[in-house]
Amino acid sequence: MNVLFDPAYQQMLLDGLVMTLLISVIVIIVSNVLALPLAIYMQRPNGVFRRAIIGYSFFARAAPVLALLFALYYGLPRLGIYLEPVPSALIGLIFASTAYNLEFLRSGFESIPNGQFDAAKALGLRPVATYWKVMIPQAYRLAAPSLFSNAIQMVKGSSLASLVAIDELTAASTVIISETYKAIEVLLVVSVFYLLIAAVILALQYLYESRQRLSRR
Repeated sequence: MNVLFDPAYQQMLLDGLVMTLLISVIVIIVSNVLALPLAIYMQRPNGVFRRAIIGYSFFARAAPVLALLFALYYGLPRLGIYLEPVPSALIGLIFASTAYNLEFLRSGFESIPNGQFDAAKALGLRPVATYWKVMIPQAYRLAAPSLFSNAIQMVKGSSLASLVAIDELTAASTVIISETYKAIEVLLVVSVFYLLIAAVILALQYLYESRQRLSRR
């Protein structure tokens, strides 16, 4: 019988897919929420925490995500700090993803002509309202391709969670392959799952960019 028709293995893959989706959605949402205020703060040339944010961004983008996950899950217990597998994976992936989103949004803000902020001020808008109504929508529009691409990278990066004892999609496929030796069939199904998730994200990007084009007409 084909391994893919075994109810036990189907359930294992389904559970792994749910865990992959859960981790990916949390990482994508939280990393975007955290990156926005950091990117806004970076617009202050003399900000007190500017160098600290630059250092964080450099380290988070330069360090391998796998090394971050190992440090959180296997390294922290040596210091008396114990994290469960899921929090370890979430913290590591969010730590890395936020840094990339920060840079994409920072670049988006810096691509906006300086005159727009001055024009909004001349119209009587307060700084908070200026950012909310003028700057942030434009920054996201300019950074959208990079942000959506990073979301896809984080979905694929969630497979690293299998190395810190999380039963996500890649971990489930590894177990099934080790028991059945049907690597091609299993990996083909897993690849289709990842492809479908990426296709959904790309479809959302297309819808977002289409709405942005319509709103500018």
